[in-house]
Amino acid sequence: MKKKIFISHPYSNNPTKNKQSVESICKWLLTQGVVPISPLHMFSFYEEDVDREVIMDTCKHLINMSDEVWIYGNSSGCMEEMRYAFSNGKHIEVKYASMSMRDISRAMANYSAEQKDAI
Repeated sequence: MKKKIFISHPYSNNPTKNKQSVESICKWLLTQGVVPISPLHMFSFYEEDVDREVIMDTCKHLINMSDEVWIYGNSSGCMEEMRYAFSNGKHIEVKYASMSMRDISRAMANYSAEQKDAI
């Protein structure tokens, strides 16, 4: 069975450029024998980044079906997807060069605080 990789990538700050970037990532992953899972392409029927809760809920289901999650940004959506993947034991690769360990630590700390509040 082929490996499935969820691509967590910013969208709303530059939809056209971000979608092109993810297209390149998907094409490359296909050449590597991997199934890319791209929510940016899945939700292309939305004109704007609307129905955020529905989109993020669907992304979480897609993460559950994935073997790995590759993070390409530090937008709020990417951070939420990273926290979810982390909490569900998914292998995470941070591909975003500008993402610092501080960003990652902050995302994980925020997740821990949210979990404590839920108890």
